Amino acid sequence: MKDGAKAWIVFADRDLEAAKGLLENEYVANIVLFHCQQCIEKCLKAILEEHGAQVPKIHSVVRLYRIVNETAEGIEIRIDEDELNIVDDIYIDTRYPGGLGLLPSGFPTKEVATEVLEIAKRIYDKVFLYLNRDE
Repeated sequence: MKDGAKAWIVFADRDLEAAKGLLENEYVANIVLFHCQQCIEKCLKAILEEHGAQVPKIHSVVRLYRIVNETAEGIEIRIDEDELNIVDDIYIDTRYPGGLGLLPSGFPTKEVATEVLEIAKRIYDKVFLYLNRDE
């Protein structure tokens, strides 16, 4: 794994661990979702770095996944875009007050945070295995 990709995946791992550590406190469920989104974003940027592609300064995991598929030839990671859409939508709703969308109350439940954490874990595991496939 290239050093740049390794740096991204280490940061992704830290976000995943932060999300796990905060999950039991429903009061900060929005922060759990933030760290889950950050984990996925950094995983996708790790793939781009591994393939020597330009890493864009964007946060949409849907857009990043599309860039990965356009840029990284031979990529063997399939991610459900519906899940990525959920992550993008919830990320916006939980970062900015007053947003309308999936979370009309402005704050997610522990159940929503748990669901998104599972998505982040699955994506992290797939990307980690992909990046370490030759080692």
